Amino acid sequence: MENIKISLAGDLGSGKSTVGKLLCGRLGAELYSTGTIQRAIAEEMGMTTLELNRYSETHPEIDGRIDDGLRALEHEPKDLVIDSRMAWHFVPSSFSVYMMTEPVISATRILNAGRSSEPFKTVEEAVESIAARRQSEAQRYLQLYGVHIKDLENYDYVVDTSFVSPETVADRIAEHYRKYKAGEKFVRYEICPARLLPAGEGAGAPSFIEYDGFFYIAGGAEEIVRSIARGAPLIACARCVADDPAAFVAENCTREKVAEWTRRTGVRPAALPAFLQP
Repeated sequence: MENIKISLAGDLGSGKSTVGKLLCGRLGAELYSTGTIQRAIAEEMGMTTLELNRYSETHPEIDGRIDDGLRALEHEPKDLVIDSRMAWHFVPSSFSVYMMTEPVISATRILNAGRSSEPFKTVEEAVESIAARRQSEAQRYLQLYGVHIKDLENYDYVVDTSFVSPETVADRIAEHYRKYKAGEKFVRYEICPARLLPAGEGAGAPSFIEYDGFFYIAGGAEEIVRSIARGAPLIACARCVADDPAAFVAENCTREKVAEWTRRTGVRPAALPAFLQP
């Protein structure tokens, strides 16, 4: 039988380590984590993970230590869950998953973890450091490999972990992996209701437009309302590409529309872009 290979990439603090362990238990697979390796290297060198990322920008041997191990996994005859930002690239046969999380929630999780390699004092400091680290990684991987790790279209399945349990996330990944291996169709994105902002049409299947880190409903608002009423923790949405997403958002998403959406669904947005804030 073909070996299981699932790769987990995602936002910092999205729960990759916890979900990876749960998946291994469900599937009888082994866990390979480059995050653990990276943190160990940072501690070995007396750095924070952000400092190591910046150091790696001019010292490619750090990435080499990690990437060589990843490349070897493509032909490893084992069932593996790989917790790594670059496994989707170096292990192309893997079912690639991206776990995304609202930034303040990510920061809170990392702050509460109390890792010595990530010594933050406040949520605000953690948010700033996480954003800087993510930007550093994105620039480095683009320079080294010509890939955009923040392009969600790189992945087979994208799941929002902001307001759902690790157990639910592991269940959803396992279910989508089963569909993927069976050749069944599925919607690539599942997003928490609190991260969907009202903007587009009510009819049709749920879809969204991403702009500046926020997710705006492009279509299917009525179906989303029904899903929320049923208690769905995640909304399956197709992604739309707008010629001018800034214009779409400015024209279709207003404070009044958000207030009405909250009244109608009972869901308060997790965060608002600056133009919608009081």
